[in-house]
Amino acid sequence: MHNATENKREREVDQLLRILDEKTRVILWYLWWHRHAAISELRRLTNAQNDFELLYRLRDIINSRAIQLFGRPVVSFEQSKVDSVTGKKVLFEWWYLDEDSLPISNKNTPLVDIFEERHSVTIIAQLHTAVDLADPELQLNKGILSLRLCKRKHRARSGYQG
Repeated sequence: MHNATENKREREVDQLLRILDEKTRVILWYLWWHRHAAISELRRLTNAQNDFELLYRLRDIINSRAIQLFGRPVVSFEQSKVDSVTGKKVLFEWWYLDEDSLPISNKNTPLVDIFEERHSVTIIAQLHTAVDLADPELQLNKGILSLRLCKRKHRARSGYQG
C-alpha cells in the first residue's frame, strides 16, 4: 500500500507527462524506459532538426517543469556513469534521475500513453509482469484496440518455446 508521499509523487510524475508536448514526452519516456541515451539516439528518436532542439527540450522543458513540480530536475547529462542494471560504464549520455524515487505508477494502475504521429500511432504501456511478445492477439472494434499477450509463466507451462 502506498503512503501519501508516494501517491503525491505518482500524481506529480503523471502531471509532468501530461503537460509535455509529444516529442518531449517521447524523450522522457525513452529515458525512463532505457535509463540513459546519447543525444544522437534521442535526435533520431524524435526526428529533431539538431542537438540544440533536444537540449532545449531536455533542459528548458523537461527539467524546468520538473523543478516546478518536484523542486529538482529529472534528467541529467553525465560524462561518465555506471549503469546499475548492466554494470557497464556509460560515457557522455543523458540519464533519467531517481528512477526508484519517482514511480510512474503503482502496480494497480499501469500508465499508458498514446503518441499520434503523421503516419503512425505509438502506444506505450508500463507492465508489471513479464510477457511473451510472440503471437500477440490484436483486435480493433469501433476504435477500441485490444492487445493480448501471454504471461511468460503461462506459455512456459503450456510447452510454448517461442
